[in-house]
Amino acid sequence: MKLRMLTSRIPTPRVPRLSIPRLRVGVRRDQRGSFTLIVVFWTLTTMVLAGLVVDGALAITERQRIGDIAEQAARAAADDLNPDSLRGGKYELADGYATRCDAVARASGLAASAVTRCVQTGTITLQTGQVVPVVEVDMTLKYSPILLGLFFATDFTANASATAYPQPGF
Repeated sequence: MKLRMLTSRIPTPRVPRLSIPRLRVGVRRDQRGSFTLIVVFWTLTTMVLAGLVVDGALAITERQRIGDIAEQAARAAADDLNPDSLRGGKYELADGYATRCDAVARASGLAASAVTRCVQTGTITLQTGQVVPVVEVDMTLKYSPILLGLFFATDFTANASATAYPQPGF
C-alpha cells in the first residue's frame, strides 16, 4: 500500500494581468513622410510668427524714430529766426528755415527726401502778447522688413508730423 501524504492545499491568490497592447515597430507604407510634412509646416509657421514679432517691433521702432526726427526738425526750423526782425521785436522765420529741416533729416541718417513738407502754417499769440510763427513738418520713411521680406517683397512706410514754435525767453 502506498502511503499518501496529506498536504493541505492553500489556494494561491490570483493577480489579474493587465493587457497592454504591443507597440508596432514597423511603419505602414501609407504614412511615410508625414512627419517630414509636419516638421516643414511647423518650421514655416514658426518663421512667420517670428517675422511678425521681429518686423512688428521694427515697425514700432521706426515710427518712433521718424516721429522724434520730425519733432527735432520742427524745433530746428522754428528756431531759425530772422535776426533783423528779432532786433525790431518781431518773430519771423528766416528765409532758409526749410533747409534746416533737411539738414536735421540728413544728420539723423535719412535722405533729404524724407521731409515731405516743412512750412509755416501760421502764427500764434503767446500769453505774453508776442506773436510767433508756427512750423509744421511732415516726414515719410520707407523701410524693408527683415524676416517677412523673405515671403513678401513690399516695403513698409512710416509717417510722422510735428508742429513747433519758438518760445521767447528760453
